[in-house]
This record gives sequence, structure tokens and C-alpha cells, in this order.
Amino acid sequence: MITPPLLFNNTHLSETDTHKHLGLLYYHSLFWHTHIIHLHQKVMTKLNRLRSFFNLVPRHALLMIYKTNILPVFDYGSIIYDNCSDYDNPMLDKTQLSAAKIILGCLKTTSSNYVLAVLNLTSLNLRIKMSLLCYVSKLIFDMVPCPFPASSFRSFKEFVPYALRHNQNVQVPLLKKSLSYNFFLRKASSLWNYLPLKIKSSASHSIFTRRLNSHYHI
Repeated sequence: MITPPLLFNNTHLSETDTHKHLGLLYYHSLFWHTHIIHLHQKVMTKLNRLRSFFNLVPRHALLMIYKTNILPVFDYGSIIYDNCSDYDNPMLDKTQLSAAKIILGCLKTTSSNYVLAVLNLTSLNLRIKMSLLCYVSKLIFDMVPCPFPASSFRSFKEFVPYALRHNQNVQVPLLKKSLSYNFFLRKASSLWNYLPLKIKSSASHSIFTRRLNSHYHI
């Protein structure tokens, strides 16, 4: 299929496969492989610097450098690229494990669970899950503008006239394709509904965050 030329102020706009917007790399097929590779390379550059002065600073300083300079790279936009493929998802986890092993100065064959436990680090999957839930909480408490239809995160108590055991649950969107199961609306709604009632019924976002951290032992 031949696409007509695009002009802007009499200037021809060339086509490209990727576009960077607010720090996220969007691929023309809407897959996140290009962005995941970009994140991996960016973090590995920082890890190489961290490795260069491993023998010069104590462990707690290395951990602080990781948490303040490298971990935010993973966190930025994580709730958006969370629906990446199963092939790309483990890549970032392996990158974090590489960082943890550099900080500890241990062998590459050291148990992943051990290094995360010693440094008191949570897995990236859990961090993303908690970020999703905190964002849903902010939507429910009207702390952030909702980019979705107003009915997206309606709880059952809003439209059911009688008491139910699951009044604090929200509607899970019905999607036909299995590819859509990891989309934000469906995944965030499902994660919210699996939370204990005590957390979902929190009176404020700060209380919700505190109870969520306690639930995941953070």
C-alpha cells in the first residue's frame, strides 16, 4: 500500500518506525521491544560506571547510587510499557539482578532471590504492580486526571442498589482478544479486585499506600 506524501509548511515529512515522546519509544506496531532495548542499554551504561568504582565506595553507598540514579529509569513509564511481550519482560529483571550482584560483589551464579533479599530490593514486576495499584487509587480519589472514560473504574457499589461482598471491586473490561489481557484497564482492574478488602476500602490514598506496602512487606 502506497501512502501519500505528508507535508507540513511545504516540508516533506519522512516516515519512521519509531518515535520518542516524553521519554518513551513508540514502535509503529505498538510493541515495546525497541523501548525495552533502549532502557537496557541506558541502564547498562550506568552500571558500567557503577562497576568502575566498586572497590572505592562502601556497599550502602553503591546501593544508594543505584536507587537514586538507576532504579528511576526502570520506574519511569513502567505502567505504560508493562504490557510488553513475555520475551522482553525478563530482560529488565536480569538487568536489575546484574546491578544487585555488582553492588554485592558476588558471582553471576548467585541466587537471584538471595541478592534481592540481602539488599532489600523488590522485583521489578512487583514494583510495576504496586505502581499500577497506586495509580488506580489516585484515579479513584480524583488525585490525577483520568485519561479513560469516567466509567472505567466504577466500583460495584456505585450502580448496585444493595450490599455485596465485593462492593469495593471495580468492573473489569471485557476484551475479546487474549493479546488485550495485559492492557492497562484490564490488568489494573484485575489487580485491584484481588486486593484485600481492608486495602481497597482505605479512606485516603496515603492510607492505601501504607497498607499496600505492609501487604507486600515493604
